Amino acid sequence: MRLAQGEITITLDHETIHLRPSLRAAFRLERRHDGFDKIIKGIADGNFSIMADVIRESSDPRSALASFLDCIDTLPMQMAIERISEPLIAHVMALAGADDAIDSAPTPDAERVPFAEYHTKLFRLATGWLGWSPADAWEATPAEITEAYRGRMELLGAMFGSGKKDPITKPDKAARQRLNALGDLTVTDMSQVPSCQ
Repeated sequence: MRLAQGEITITLDHETIHLRPSLRAAFRLERRHDGFDKIIKGIADGNFSIMADVIRESSDPRSALASFLDCIDTLPMQMAIERISEPLIAHVMALAGADDAIDSAPTPDAERVPFAEYHTKLFRLATGWLGWSPADAWEATPAEITEAYRGRMELLGAMFGSGKKDPITKPDKAARQRLNALGDLTVTDMSQVPSCQ
């Protein structure tokens, strides 16, 4: 999972734009264009309206979107498209959760989940399990939500037990017998407590 590499920066001449792969942008773009594959194909084919839509939907508030789009107009169109295509495709891959696929090998019998369902589940995890506000959930990246959820599950496993044997926190059989003997009201003398051998 690449949390630190979530933001894409594109610079053309003197203008810079920052693209953040937020859950809101992923949800809206995937739905509007009937899939990330069509968005990537449109970018690869030089479809400027799809490129502008991705930029508009994903631009960070600190970016000067209007100035950036004006800068594209001053360059020859082919040159502008060539300069922004590769970072835009990388951004769309982050929106699609491609980082998750890199970290874990896909299993052939795994059930495919539509992106709309995947994004809805991420929103549900962020607001329900993690307790984030809807605004925070929409602004988070899919990678951030997934990693925060994993952290929450580790916390709950540590607090309530995960069913896995942990040699540090699980006492061995003799130690358990000694602890049980301490709570046994029929044990009246330490000689009746089992030894730790």
